[in-house]
Amino acid sequence: MKKTIRRMLTVCGAAAMMLSAAQIIAFADGDVKEVALHMPTVYDLPDAPMVEDAINQITEEKYGIHLNLTYVTMGNWQQQSNLLFTSDEADVIAVFMTPLSTYVKNGQLEDLTDYYANASDEFKQIWSEDEMKGTSVDGKIYAIPNLRNFGNIMGLNIDEDIAAEFGIENGQKLTMEEVDEFLTKAHEKYPDRYALVPQGSDSMVNGWTWDGMGDGKNLGVLEDCGQSTVVKNLFETDDFVDFCTWTRKWYQEGFTMQDVLSNTQPFQTLIGNDQAIACFDNYAVNNVPGMIRTEIVSSWIPTSNYTSLCYGINVNSKDKDAAWELMEILYTDKDVCTLLADGIEGTHYVVNDDGAISFPEGKTASDCGYGMAEGYWIVPYSGNTYPLDVNGPTFFEDLIQFNKDSLRGPAFGFDFDITNVVDQYTACSNIMDKYYKALLSGSVDVESTIEQANAEMEAAGLNDIIAEKQAQLDAFLAQ
Repeated sequence: MKKTIRRMLTVCGAAAMMLSAAQIIAFADGDVKEVALHMPTVYDLPDAPMVEDAINQITEEKYGIHLNLTYVTMGNWQQQSNLLFTSDEADVIAVFMTPLSTYVKNGQLEDLTDYYANASDEFKQIWSEDEMKGTSVDGKIYAIPNLRNFGNIMGLNIDEDIAAEFGIENGQKLTMEEVDEFLTKAHEKYPDRYALVPQGSDSMVNGWTWDGMGDGKNLGVLEDCGQSTVVKNLFETDDFVDFCTWTRKWYQEGFTMQDVLSNTQPFQTLIGNDQAIACFDNYAVNNVPGMIRTEIVSSWIPTSNYTSLCYGINVNSKDKDAAWELMEILYTDKDVCTLLADGIEGTHYVVNDDGAISFPEGKTASDCGYGMAEGYWIVPYSGNTYPLDVNGPTFFEDLIQFNKDSLRGPAFGFDFDITNVVDQYTACSNIMDKYYKALLSGSVDVESTIEQANAEMEAAGLNDIIAEKQAQLDAFLAQ
């Protein structure tokens, strides 16, 4: 008898893959295993129970697994997921917002090395042994990547009508000098709009050419899109100083909002409502409605991008074997993957003649009842499902190829462990929070602010952090 499903916010479900005849016989007597999957979500999903029921019609009969699936909103994810790792409530869980290495160090994730070694060929075709280095710690696999862009092109999103007016095409390569020329002309013609707004509310850009190696505070980075092996102070790298010098110029010339550090509106809203013209962004092969995307920095894969969202098995899971069965199902069964990623055909999406899907007429991801098609980057594997019309019918094939073509550095798979410098790291993180976004926004003087920030961080132990990170990286490279 199935236990009552507990839903933190909205519950939904998924699972399935082809099993051998012996495995099918094993649960022919009606013995169904319960497995709990926890995932983050952007939107409220009121129809998730409907989707969960549809998935369980497949998984119970085909695999002998009943899934209890819980979605937690992004704003609550970090707190809720940390609590889940202290109990046996979650079996398979997204590793998100907290570094993979932190969970490994705390002994909260199951070692998946042997599970992967014995996995089906179908599963290994999705993630090769080489790619699994991206979610390994000390040579052991602790999580499975999900399908999204691991590489990022860094560029400028521009309102498509204004881009056309100035002769700028989608995918066009631009230098920062050309960006400056465009912003200047756009500001002159449309003085009532912000020429440039932040990528993420109060952050002018979410990354550029520096690689923090799994350290979101960037306390010690690799230059040149992760191609260097020398750890440096971010504020002393040429690219950071150059970027901040440009944004300082644009801030002083009134191209961007003067209260940039208190902005709460996303760029999609500001540009979509004709309040702004452009913003920096990191992207892959997906599109943003109403905008074109240019390229300033070619696609490269930051060291820790594979681990920024992946799926692992809670060490407290009561049935780790069943949890691994679920893991393979989530990556290989097309019917289950499609239900989990897109919902129910005719209710949450319609299939177009070209093989892409659209939300039902008059509906969007936020109000269709189950908008995960727009959150393809959250689910474990969407590569064998339908892409949204805005991204085109070949989107997932293009995305897989994009990842293969993106530049990887020698530190790929490295993840910094702060254990030996936790006090210095905490102190420097607070200082970085004070200066990093302000410098990127252009709202402060570059030279004097960097001088002040460096003095404070060196006094707080930044050099200890850089030395520790370099030592760990050298040991990693030696392996």
